[in-house]
Amino acid sequence: MPCKPLAFALALALSPLCAGAQTIGVAVDAKVILRNGEGAIPDQPAADSAAFFRLEHGQLRKLGEVAVPTSYLGPPTSIAVSPRGDLALVAASTRLDPADPKRYAADDRLSVVDLSGKTPKLVQTLALGVRPSSVKFDRSGTTALVSSNPDNGFVYLSIDKRRAAIAGKLTLAPNTGPLSSAFAPDGKRLLVAQPDAQRVSLYDWRDGRIVQPAVRDMVAGVTPFTVAYCGADLAVVGNFGIPDNGNGDIDTVSLIDLAGARPRVIDTVAVGSAPEDVACSPDGRFAAAAVQNMSNRPASHPWHSPHSLVVLLKIEDRRLRRVAAAPIGAWAEGVAFGDDNATVLAQSIDDRALHVLRIEGDTLKPAGAPVVFENGAPAAIGVAGR
Repeated sequence: MPCKPLAFALALALSPLCAGAQTIGVAVDAKVILRNGEGAIPDQPAADSAAFFRLEHGQLRKLGEVAVPTSYLGPPTSIAVSPRGDLALVAASTRLDPADPKRYAADDRLSVVDLSGKTPKLVQTLALGVRPSSVKFDRSGTTALVSSNPDNGFVYLSIDKRRAAIAGKLTLAPNTGPLSSAFAPDGKRLLVAQPDAQRVSLYDWRDGRIVQPAVRDMVAGVTPFTVAYCGADLAVVGNFGIPDNGNGDIDTVSLIDLAGARPRVIDTVAVGSAPEDVACSPDGRFAAAAVQNMSNRPASHPWHSPHSLVVLLKIEDRRLRRVAAAPIGAWAEGVAFGDDNATVLAQSIDDRALHVLRIEGDTLKPAGAPVVFENGAPAAIGVAGR
C-alpha cells in the first residue's frame, strides 16, 4: 500500500502499515494433536507458547517466542497484536485438568506480551473471570475487547503502559454469546459473530464501549464463526456449519454490505466443509477462508480429505467469486493477509505449520517452506492493526 504523507499522517501514528513490515503473532497450543482423525491430548505435552514474526516483502522473520497458555478450542482469534505492533494479548479458554491430565478444564487467563524490545517478554497474566473465545484491540490500541461465548458477554480491557486492566463487562441476552469480532477500519463500529443466535450483529463503538442495541442483526449462514472487514463498507463472515457433525456438507462464506442505513448480507458462496477462519486483503479485493475440508476426520470417513484448503475469493461488483484454492496440512486454523495484499498466511494443526502463500493473478501458490513449530500446533493468528 503506497504511503501519502499527508493523508496517512494519522495512520502512521496508529499502525505499522507504511513501515514496510508488520508484526504477526501466533498462538501455539501444545495440548492437542490429530490422532486417527480426532483431536487428542499428547502423552507428554510441552508448554503452550506465543511466537512472533516480522512479515516484510512476503518473508517471515522470527522475533522470538514466550511460554504462555492458550487453546485451540474456539475460533483462531485468541491472540491480538496492538496497532503499533508493540504489545500482544494471548487468551486461554482451556487448560489440562490437574485432576486428570487427559481431559481439558476451563481457563480464564490472559497474557500480556511486550513486543517493544529486541525479544518478546511476558509482562503480565490477568484472570478475566470468563472463558475467553477471542480478543481484539480497538483501533486506538488503548482498549481491547474479549469475547466470551460460554459466558455470554464481553470483557473490556484498558491498556496503559503495556499493562491490561479489566475496565468493565457486558452481559448479553441469553443464547447470544459472542464468539469473535472485528473493528471497522475507522474504529467506529464492530461486527460480532453470535453463533448461538445464528446471526452477525453490527454495533456502534463509542468511547471504548459497545453501544446497545445493535445497529442491525443479520443472518448469513449456519454457525457464523469469524468475521473480517474488507475495506470500509464490506465484510465477510465464515459460516462454519454444524460443529462436530462431520456430515461432509459444504459450508459457506457470506459478504456483508455495510454501506447505508440498512447493512445486509448480499452474497454467499460455497467454500468447502467447515471454514475455520476468514480474512480480507487490506485493499478489499480478496478474501480468504481456511477450510478444514474434512481433513480432521478418520481416513475411513467417506468424505475424508488428507489436507485442508485455503480458498481464495475475489470481491468484484460487491459479489464474491471463488477463484483458487491451495492445499495445506490437515485441520486448518487461522488465516491472515499481509499488508502487501498478496501474501496469505494459513495455519494447520496436524503438521504444526504456518504456511506462506502468494496471490499471483487469480491463483494462490506456496511461497517457500512453511514455518513448523516444535512444541505444538498453531491455533490462532493475530496481525498488528487488524
